[in-house]
Amino acid sequence: MLFALRHPATLLGLLLGFVIGIGLRALLQRQLAASGRITVLSRRRGLHPVGRPRAREAWTTYIDPYGAVAFIVAGVGWGARPPARPGGRGAVGQLLVALGVHAVLAVVGLAAYNALSGPPVLGHGVQVADVLHGSVGFWTTGQQIAVGFGMENLACGLLALVPIPPLELGVLLWSRLPRTPGARRLAYRLLEEAWGVAVILVGLLLPLAGQQPVLLALLNIVGDPLLRLV
Repeated sequence: MLFALRHPATLLGLLLGFVIGIGLRALLQRQLAASGRITVLSRRRGLHPVGRPRAREAWTTYIDPYGAVAFIVAGVGWGARPPARPGGRGAVGQLLVALGVHAVLAVVGLAAYNALSGPPVLGHGVQVADVLHGSVGFWTTGQQIAVGFGMENLACGLLALVPIPPLELGVLLWSRLPRTPGARRLAYRLLEEAWGVAVILVGLLLPLAGQQPVLLALLNIVGDPLLRLV
């Protein structure tokens, strides 16, 4: 996001996209986790299950500090690690929530960009990382806000598919797949310690051989075909 300071309208779109996308995603994920803990007694008495979120908490408490740092520096980040049931149950639903929320918001932003007569350059020379870093500024103010909002949610949704905790697909895979003692130790370090966070930050921030960081390059590779469909 820091790279986009030269284009305040794009910066505003990125910020709105991140806060709204991550907040809504966290709220729905918490509701999904809470729904699995409703007891027969609580249903009869009309009580809410323990852990049911409040909307205000979803916007404040549920933003991961490392994910926020990644967003500020690299332009894309993640929310707090979603609540999971024992044995990784519910992880599939958490992943689907993340993908669904960001997909809908990305379509909304990019549709607004098209409605504002934005030039058809997305995926044709203008890539996801270009917008995240504020490298393109020939659009009108409205177009910049819309494209920043849409691209931020597209990037956050694609990032959730990286198989490294605390990202949703990473939590899903590493909480279920390991079976050997060595694999379990590695899974523990990725799931419970900050190793996964460090790997993601390096992948977002460290250029390789003068090229873009590997995760940003992957966002471009996967994002370009999707942008051409919008």
